[in-house]
Amino acid sequence: MPPYNDELLDLVILAGSRSGVEADLANISGESLQSLIVVDAITPTANEVDGCSPETPLSIGAESAWIATMIPEPRIVRAFASVPVDAFAALLAGSASDAATRLAVPLAGDDGDAKALVGAFMREIGVEPFDLGALRSADVLDPGGPLWGKALTEVEMLEAVGWLSGDG
Repeated sequence: MPPYNDELLDLVILAGSRSGVEADLANISGESLQSLIVVDAITPTANEVDGCSPETPLSIGAESAWIATMIPEPRIVRAFASVPVDAFAALLAGSASDAATRLAVPLAGDDGDAKALVGAFMREIGVEPFDLGALRSADVLDPGGPLWGKALTEVEMLEAVGWLSGDG
């Protein structure tokens, strides 16, 4: 992790493998990260996915609790990891500027204020936040989950979530 100014740090995005993120967090004072809004965008490595069985699927979102062992009182929001990198590359290239085709990025978390701040950040970077509810619902964003690897517009996300809930 790069150096940072403690006074300006409100939100941090944890991305990469869990083992890599754990190593980085171990080198930072927990007190300086107290009550930090943490965006959990951690994705499993191929070895982590290969080590899972259908009986014990890999659930990164459900395991976000380990972050609390590294950061005191984290405000965790699961987001970004489920969306393919190509969708973000297209956004940066400017090919998805039409509001009707704006990329919807699902997020889940238990802290409403934290989700609002992450949602504002998402809008600033040109994506539409799509709130799935509590952190326990983040399993749909994990590898093997129905929203994993999907780049959807808000309408498509509404249809997908309706289908998941039985409303579609």
